[in-house]
Amino acid sequence: MTFIESHIVNGTEFDGPEFAIANVAEVTAVLRGKDLVPAMDHGRRWRRKRLGGGSENWRMWVCDAASNGSFAATEQARRGQYHTNRDAVLEILYTNHAASGYDAPLKVVRKMASGASSHEYRVNYGEASGEINIPDYKMFGYSEFTVTVKYPDARWYESDSSGTKTVSTIADASSPFTVTVNPGGTALMTRMVITLSTGTNPYILNSTTGSKLTRSGTGVVEFDTTNYTAFSGVSNVTGSVDRTGSTTVDWFQLRPGVANVISSNVGFTITYTKAYI
Repeated sequence: MTFIESHIVNGTEFDGPEFAIANVAEVTAVLRGKDLVPAMDHGRRWRRKRLGGGSENWRMWVCDAASNGSFAATEQARRGQYHTNRDAVLEILYTNHAASGYDAPLKVVRKMASGASSHEYRVNYGEASGEINIPDYKMFGYSEFTVTVKYPDARWYESDSSGTKTVSTIADASSPFTVTVNPGGTALMTRMVITLSTGTNPYILNSTTGSKLTRSGTGVVEFDTTNYTAFSGVSNVTGSVDRTGSTTVDWFQLRPGVANVISSNVGFTITYTKAYI
C-alpha cells in the first residue's frame, strides 16, 4: 500500500499495510501579542505580533498485517503481529530525545502531491502531546486512534524526501550591492546565514521588513540568525553586532510573496530555506 500523500516520521513512512495515518487535521498557528511602540524607545522599535506553535491531529490505525501485507495463519500469530506493529508505532511516537540536528523528538516530513506524478516535501519538528486512547483490537485485529503532535515552530520548511532542508540563496557581489527578490514560501523567514565580505562596518539591510545587521569594525562576518551568533573566520564577534536602525525583533527577516529590497555596503550572500504555513 502506498498513499498518494503521507507523513514520514523519524524516517518511517506511515502508509504501510501494518499501520498508517489515515487523515491529518491541521491546526494552524495563532498570532500572539500585539503591535506596540514602547514608550522608552520613542518610536525607534516596535514589538511585533509573533506566530505561536502549530499542531496536527493524526487519525491512525494499526492492524495485524505484516509489512508485506500478508496475514499469519493462526489467531495467536496474528495477535503477536499486531503487538509488534503497535510497539513500532508507539516507540516512534514516544521518542523523548531529540536526535542530532533535530529541533524536537519527532522529525516529520510531509510528502505532498505536486503535479500529476511528482511530490514535494516539507519538514518540521514536533512531539506527541497528551494521552493516546487505543481501543481493544481483538475482534478485528485492528485499532484506530488519534495522536496530537505539537510543533514549537509552526512553519514547515522545504526539504527533500529525507527531510534535509533545501537551501536557497540570495547574493550580490557587485556594487551597488542591492537586489530586489521574492524569497518564495508563504511564511516569514527568520532562520538564515548571512555572509558579508570584508569591509569597514559591513551591514545588510532589508528595506521591506526593516531588518538591519551591522558588524562594528572591519573584516568579513557571518551572521547566524537562528542561533544569534556572528563569526569572522573562527573568531566569535557576536559582541560587535550592531542592530541600530533595525525595526524587527528578529535579527533578519525575509517576507514571502513580495519583492524584498536588500542592500549592503559590501558583497553578501544569504542562505535560507523557504518556509510555509
